[in-house]
Amino acid sequence: MASGVAAFIEKLAAADDVGAIYDLVDAELRSRGFDQFAYLILQPPEGPLEPLYIGSYPEDWSTHYLDRDYVNIDPVMSAATGTIAPFAWSDLYDLQPGESRQRLMLDEAGDFGLRNGMTIPVHGPARAFATFNISANVSPAESAALWKLHKYDLHIIALHSHEEIIKAAYAEARRKPVRLAPRERECLLWTSRGKTAWEISVILGLSQDTVLHYLRSANAKLGVNNKTHAVVKAIITGLIVP
Repeated sequence: MASGVAAFIEKLAAADDVGAIYDLVDAELRSRGFDQFAYLILQPPEGPLEPLYIGSYPEDWSTHYLDRDYVNIDPVMSAATGTIAPFAWSDLYDLQPGESRQRLMLDEAGDFGLRNGMTIPVHGPARAFATFNISANVSPAESAALWKLHKYDLHIIALHSHEEIIKAAYAEARRKPVRLAPRERECLLWTSRGKTAWEISVILGLSQDTVLHYLRSANAKLGVNNKTHAVVKAIITGLIVP
């Protein structure tokens, strides 16, 4: 029986959708001491397909990042475009001028528990470009030790996860589209922005039970079991744009 990375790759190859892949990646990383990850396809492999995010970063940070348009100044993204080698975020911090927006962004990420991490750039196939970002809510010394211990395995994990996510996500995107009711789309959209069912009920002027009904209905139509997977699938199939 395979063990370690080999066992993970076998399970990954048997996963049949993006939600299952997410669960496998999350469990594997946590078993190695990493609390959070963010996988982002910035350039899909072919055709007019949407970028895709899968991960467990704090929702508050994701909202903050988008609201301030940090994607256009993020030094992690800039570094990832120019290398195929994994790197630690600490390597970038001292390269940023003290009063720059880049240094401010990295400081703010730390306030959300994303201070100690690393990125694995993934280039290809067919001109695809993605980043696989991992963080651990530990001291800098502990983070450096985790990185040293696991970085080669993490590189393999990232490459195989990227390959399987592309297969699953964009195969789903090319199937006959699911038709969601307007309220189902609205509830999923607000869910993707980090709102609870109660908050959505206030925004839309509905009861909380009605919002939960629409979310359950959307789950059923999308063939998933929870709202996180529903949001991922709705984004990759173009049903909502967060």
